[in-house]
Amino acid sequence: MEYSIWTILWGILVYSILIRWLEQKGIVPKYIKSQGPIHTLHTEKGRKLLEKLAAPRGLWRIWGNIGVIVASLVMVATFVLLISSAFMVIQNPTPTALSQPRNVLIIPGVNEFLPWKVALEIFLGLIIGLVVHEGGHGIMCRVEKIKVKTMGLALFTILPIGAFVEPDDNSRKRASRTGQIRMFSGGVANNFLVAMVCFLLLFGPVSGGIGLGDGIAVGGILPGSPAEQAGIIEGDRVVGVEKGEMVEIWEVKRGDSDGVLRTTMDREIGIIGMSEEGPYKYRESVIGYGNDLLIEGAEVQTISGLKELIRTKDVVLVQIGGEEAQSIPMGALVSLVQKGPWMEEDETQWPPLGHIVVTNINGVRVIDSEALTDFLKESTPGVVVEIKYYEFLESENRWGKSEQKVQLGKHPDSQNGSGFLGVISSEGVSGIEFDDVGIVEYPAETYLQILGGGEGGIASGEQVSFGSRVMIALQLPVLSATSSNFSFNFAGFTADNTNFYSVGGSLEKVDWAVFKLANILFWTGWINFNLGLFNCIPTAPLDGGHILRKYVEIVIQRISKKELPQIANFVCRGISAIMVMCLVVAIFGPSIFSG
Repeated sequence: MEYSIWTILWGILVYSILIRWLEQKGIVPKYIKSQGPIHTLHTEKGRKLLEKLAAPRGLWRIWGNIGVIVASLVMVATFVLLISSAFMVIQNPTPTALSQPRNVLIIPGVNEFLPWKVALEIFLGLIIGLVVHEGGHGIMCRVEKIKVKTMGLALFTILPIGAFVEPDDNSRKRASRTGQIRMFSGGVANNFLVAMVCFLLLFGPVSGGIGLGDGIAVGGILPGSPAEQAGIIEGDRVVGVEKGEMVEIWEVKRGDSDGVLRTTMDREIGIIGMSEEGPYKYRESVIGYGNDLLIEGAEVQTISGLKELIRTKDVVLVQIGGEEAQSIPMGALVSLVQKGPWMEEDETQWPPLGHIVVTNINGVRVIDSEALTDFLKESTPGVVVEIKYYEFLESENRWGKSEQKVQLGKHPDSQNGSGFLGVISSEGVSGIEFDDVGIVEYPAETYLQILGGGEGGIASGEQVSFGSRVMIALQLPVLSATSSNFSFNFAGFTADNTNFYSVGGSLEKVDWAVFKLANILFWTGWINFNLGLFNCIPTAPLDGGHILRKYVEIVIQRISKKELPQIANFVCRGISAIMVMCLVVAIFGPSIFSG
């Protein structure tokens, strides 16, 4: 079900009017206060507990000072981040999955990145985040001798979105501004601490006890593919293959089943993607499986058979389905990078995005983009390579053969020591992506390595710092929307992917408990980090807005004590207005500005 912005806004308006009517009728209890769709539930219970927890005041003040540094730095970072995000949306208001109205709501099942399967873990993480956040405020209130009037929970309609500690205004005003900043920073400091502890446990002992299952993790099946015809489904793990010339027997481990399913795989080559800039002129009509592929008149059923036929010839006759046969160069389809080594050889000859089919480098046949990538990985900067390629001659409406010598440069990635040619490759052979199975592999090993499990570092084997690993892990639930290299998001170890992992040793029989603990740590860390980040935005009524005001008052007091309230109000309200506008643009801008 799709939710439009206006449907959500109208629903909020109707709900707010209904609540206001119920308040006027005296139906809503007095301990519930409402402002539109936002409600706060107030209670005086728990104040004695806060007093006991705040007893070691010296230790809490040290922690409060650390919290002030952390909250202040994050407040500045969120200010810069929101402004830059708003400008990016204005410049390029292209709607994405992240900007859809339904994905703004932190509701499992409604938000497509927060599945129902981890709703319990998300809810638990939210409760922990709210308790430690407001507990931090309450404890620091007593440390700074600020009285607490009430505590409670904040709801958006019926959904918990926050908790609060309501300090006594007169008592708070008597406290020093530094003490008030410590009080306002206490909540976000606790959130970041909980997030750090959760990720330390997750990256260490918990994920360290999870291993990768053998075989191919099946994340998806392409429609009409040989895998679909063989009965393989999402979540299966291919654990063995008995090779045949055309027909193979695949062994599959499915879910919690102890046995192994044997199925017949009749390979059939299909086309799953095609570049518009490639030499083959028929595109949409040949996408998919079921079209016969003829190379030089010979029928091809497998990728290996295709590569064998084109290994010794640069130009071959290709016919797909009922389309007309066409002679095309077969190699790696590339576009040149502006100011790259190849471009610099002759800037007048090459447009920045001119597409070329590379067929040979230094006498090595380049069949596809993978072969080109493999060659460059083994190369070194400074080496001169001789490239044979085909370029499209617009004046003659054909692809013509040419040669070029290029001195490889240093790779832009300083950690990559291979040579740099200065090209961007399209996938497949001459921009045609062939497939003869139809399995979309789930990146189980990469996700496990990100979370600290498996062997080595992330993906390519390099070690990464704890901070970098946290930043990557925070993107896992929305990875398909933020990176074109991933087709799957990671919401935790759920029924969709636990078949791809294993727990060894004495915990093997209770592997479900290990996966559940990993999920709780992941989502508790994820929610607490984002809760702390959100509360640092410098706008009222968030903690960042209160901290900003105290800093402004400290600065202005040194200039003019008489005009302190007026100037502080002007500065803080102005910054708050900017932040609110940036938030609205960042969240709703792509849908509104794109029409």
